[in-house]
Amino acid sequence: MKIALIQLPHFYGDGLSRLPSSYPLGLGYISNCLADAGIGHEAIDLWGMQYSVDEALDKAGFAGFDFFGISAYATQYKYLKELSLRLKGRYPNVPIICGGAGPTFSHGIILKKTGVDVCVLREGELTIVDLLQNFDRLDTVKGVAVLKDGGITATPPRKAVTDLDSLGFPNRELFAFEKILDSAAFERSHRVSSATRDVPRRTADILAGRGCAYSCNYCSKTFEGMRLRSIGGVVEEIAGLKERYGVNHLQFNDELLLVNKKRTLQLCEELKRLDVTWSCQGRINQVDREILTAMKDAGCIEVGYGVESVTQSILDAMNKRLKAELIVPAIKLTQEIGITPIIQYMYGYPGENAKTVDATIRFFEEIDHPFISFTTTPIPGTRLYQDCLQKGLIKDEEDYLLRLDSGYNLAGGLLNMTEMGDAEFLAQRRRLHFAATHNYLKKRPLEYGSYALGVAGRRIKRAIKARLSGPGKR
Repeated sequence: MKIALIQLPHFYGDGLSRLPSSYPLGLGYISNCLADAGIGHEAIDLWGMQYSVDEALDKAGFAGFDFFGISAYATQYKYLKELSLRLKGRYPNVPIICGGAGPTFSHGIILKKTGVDVCVLREGELTIVDLLQNFDRLDTVKGVAVLKDGGITATPPRKAVTDLDSLGFPNRELFAFEKILDSAAFERSHRVSSATRDVPRRTADILAGRGCAYSCNYCSKTFEGMRLRSIGGVVEEIAGLKERYGVNHLQFNDELLLVNKKRTLQLCEELKRLDVTWSCQGRINQVDREILTAMKDAGCIEVGYGVESVTQSILDAMNKRLKAELIVPAIKLTQEIGITPIIQYMYGYPGENAKTVDATIRFFEEIDHPFISFTTTPIPGTRLYQDCLQKGLIKDEEDYLLRLDSGYNLAGGLLNMTEMGDAEFLAQRRRLHFAATHNYLKKRPLEYGSYALGVAGRRIKRAIKARLSGPGKR
């Protein structure tokens, strides 16, 4: 028995694939479980090869496998559909299994509209082994969904892995880790917000836990519950990454690394001994001077804050469980201590209007931070997505997924969930982006010049692409 573990590319609105700067940890963990069960497997890294579907079918080498296993996000649906249908046409007797966040929340569409035979729901490490060993008895396998008699049949859910240490460390030999390290270094060197972009860094992704204790209405929460690895296990993995690959920077991919003060301080004490730098996702209401000082002393150079809005009514609608008055003091404290705050922000959440845009402009000017904003895009598995379905804002789920890409852009237009008309919605978005960007760059004339050249370059690239390829082509 042999299965191909397939990683798909991540396309953005310009039709270009983002470089593979993060390691597919999920497939790395699955590789361990397959190896323990004696199941043969190989990787097909379409993201690393930057292949279109045509190129993948011509060059990637899909022959000789008993199963195809594809990992997918909702933002990869378009590629998944085309690839799986064409694989099914070329290899009709090879079952296609799809796992990840995409099939977890959209398995009905995937099973009905693509060539996928089985969807793995939630965590896949234990389920994939059970599924492959009992493929002729899928009704006994927990945590899967199939198409049966024209309808979707899902088996009882599989209990989440409680002892994350039992999974070992992800197999980093499955994909081209050195190539990913190089791509990550390139991406970091071009990140405007990085205070350390001139320092060569070999960056590895790592998870210290799964899940998040919060339930924001726009977040799909990839993992159930909140489960933590032992700090000793995390430290051992980092030491191995340093010794074997020369890694000197860590990107913690936890949905929320700073889960509580006690664990954060313990983790910082251990990281301090390892002499590495690191970045992570934090939360405004989970930091104070003691925590941030410990993080700085332990090598933290960046912390992401999902601010999303500075208007309390919108924060409440998001179920952020965050007081707006805490935001600016926490960010300024982070800056004072010497950690770069990465501000994640959303425009266009229900409740957005001209006054909330004014508040956002004042906020970015007060903290003197570059403005990086994604227009709010509902993702399957979220309360926001369900609300949009119920209100008729999303009329055709498959059409919506086909227009979604990994920059959380919607081809053909934005989704307006506010009370503003569409023209006003777009005008306020332009006003926000221009004002916030101008307020930051007017103090930095050299960066302003680079920014202007970058904008002009992107416009020229889009114009050339439109002429050569036509609208909507990849």
